[in-house]
Amino acid sequence: MEKRDILQKNFRIFIYLSIFILLLEVTGGIFTNSLALLSDAGHVLIDSLALMMAYFAMQLARKKSTEKFTFGYYRAEILAAITNGFVLIFVTLYIFYESYVRFSSPKLIRGPEMLIISIIGLLGNLYVVIKMQSYGKENLNVRAAYLHVLTDLLSSVGVVIAGILIIITGNYIFDIIISVIIGLFILVSSLRLLTKSIYILMEATPESIDLEKLMKDIKKIEGVMEVHDLHVWSITSDVHALSSHVLIDAKDVKAMNKIISKINKMLKSKYNITHTVIQSECKNCVDGKNKHNH
Repeated sequence: MEKRDILQKNFRIFIYLSIFILLLEVTGGIFTNSLALLSDAGHVLIDSLALMMAYFAMQLARKKSTEKFTFGYYRAEILAAITNGFVLIFVTLYIFYESYVRFSSPKLIRGPEMLIISIIGLLGNLYVVIKMQSYGKENLNVRAAYLHVLTDLLSSVGVVIAGILIIITGNYIFDIIISVIIGLFILVSSLRLLTKSIYILMEATPESIDLEKLMKDIKKIEGVMEVHDLHVWSITSDVHALSSHVLIDAKDVKAMNKIISKINKMLKSKYNITHTVIQSECKNCVDGKNKHNH
C-alpha cells in the first residue's frame, strides 16, 4: 500500500473518531447541562470539518481536470471552507448568548459526569494529534488540519480543568468561563478560515510567498536577465500557480528551454509552485525566433 493510501486510510479513522467525540460531547453537554462541553463540541466540529476538507483535497488531487474545469475541482474546498466559516461564527454567537443567559441564571451541572466525558474527549483528541504529527511535517494540507486538532486538544484540557474545579468548589462559573474562552478560539479560527479563503478567491499572493524574494531567486538563475508581469496565486490552500514574462540571454530555443526548466524546478522545490506559465523572451536567439511560451 502506498504512503498516500495509508494517509487517507488514517484520515478516515481521524474523521470517524472526531465525529464520535462530537456526538459524545453534544449528548454529554445536554445531559450534564455543561455549556463548556457543548462549546468544545463546537470546536470539535471545526476539527471534523478541517479533517474532512483535508481528506476531500486529497481525493480531489487524484481527480483529473476536465475541459470545463481545467484546474480540476480544487476550489470546491474553498467554497466549503467559506460556508463552514459562516456557520461556525453563528455557533460562536450562540455560545456567547448562552453564556450570558447562564451567567444571569446558573443551571445545575453534573460535575462528575462532565469530567468523565471531557476526559474521553481529551484522550480521543490526544490520539489524533499523536498520529497526525508525523504527517503534518510532510504535507501542508495535513499540517493545517493538525493545527486545528491541536488547538482542540488544548480546549479539551480546559474543559477537564473546569470539570475538576466544579467538583472541588461546587461553583458553576468555571463552566461559563471555559465556554467563553473556547468560543473566542472558535471565533478566531473561523475568521482566519474566512480570511484565507477570501484571499484565495481574490487570487492574492499566498502568505507563505514573498514576491520580491521570489523574483530575486528567479533572477539568480544563470541566463535570466529580467522578470516582469509576475503573478502568483493559489488555486486552493496548498496548490500555487505562477505566470510571468522572463527575458533570457540564450543563443537558441534549446538553451532557453533549459533555463526555463531550471526556473520551474526551483519554483517547485523552494516555493511549492506546481502550475507555471512562463512567457520567455529570448534576447539573442539565432534562429530568428525571439519569443517562446511555456
